[in-house]
Amino acid sequence: MNKILAFIILFFAAPNISFAAEKDKATQHIKLTYKAYWGGFVISKIYSSGHMSAADYAVEASYKVTGLATIFSNMENKVTARGKFAPDGSLKPLLYTNQGRWGKKYSFHNRTAFQEEGSKIISHEFAFKFKEDVEYIPIREEHRYGPDMVSFYLGLSLDKDAMKIGEKVMHQNIFGGFFLLDISYQCTGNKRLKSKRSIYNGDALVCEFSDEIVDGGFKRINKKKKIPQKNKRKKKNTDTMEPTPLQIWYAKVDGLDDMIPVYSEFPIGWGKVRVYLAEIEVTTE
Repeated sequence: MNKILAFIILFFAAPNISFAAEKDKATQHIKLTYKAYWGGFVISKIYSSGHMSAADYAVEASYKVTGLATIFSNMENKVTARGKFAPDGSLKPLLYTNQGRWGKKYSFHNRTAFQEEGSKIISHEFAFKFKEDVEYIPIREEHRYGPDMVSFYLGLSLDKDAMKIGEKVMHQNIFGGFFLLDISYQCTGNKRLKSKRSIYNGDALVCEFSDEIVDGGFKRINKKKKIPQKNKRKKKNTDTMEPTPLQIWYAKVDGLDDMIPVYSEFPIGWGKVRVYLAEIEVTTE
């Protein structure tokens, strides 16, 4: 999965929802802004917002590549999710949407609705436009269950056992819209964040996330172009390389009780992208 899309979804876990199962708690509204840097330039701003009450949750986040980076990748994306909290504090997803584009040739949209009990998918609407002629291979019926990506990461942020250093790599299947993904995650240690680009400086818990498509996908309809021998060798070497995990640094920030993402880094084809928490706003009703 595209790394930029990965970190935008991970940052949905930022709002503090530890009070969700406590009925006497007020509704909290959280707005977070992150800035992504590449080679010293801001290439994207990521905006996330959400409201959390004792009964339900709703979150939204978006990003758009800007500046010099548009020469290489003119991308934008928006994700939303809403659901309810069960009496035990667990999340019950109800609706998940994801839409985005890469320039004028690539775009997609999907909307997924879930049953409240059991998280079975009751409707899945989608559309896409690619430069190539492709056919969508749907996720098999037996795999058409939640959680969606946003609800999964929100639930993960509530799990105190998950948000601590551990030797075991954890796995979870999640419905990602077009794909069923196996998400693996592990918190590996503590580091100190020190940067003028971030509003937070201090100790942080470092966690790593990877994903693998296990069902669903796209298949080209037209014939494949003949690949030169040199490019074939290059592709073979790339396919055998281990994917680089997405690294997220979590920390406690004033105004929130739980840890939130304050920094992320991952390599791309032209270097490394670094993402910093730039603004935070919390209001309570």
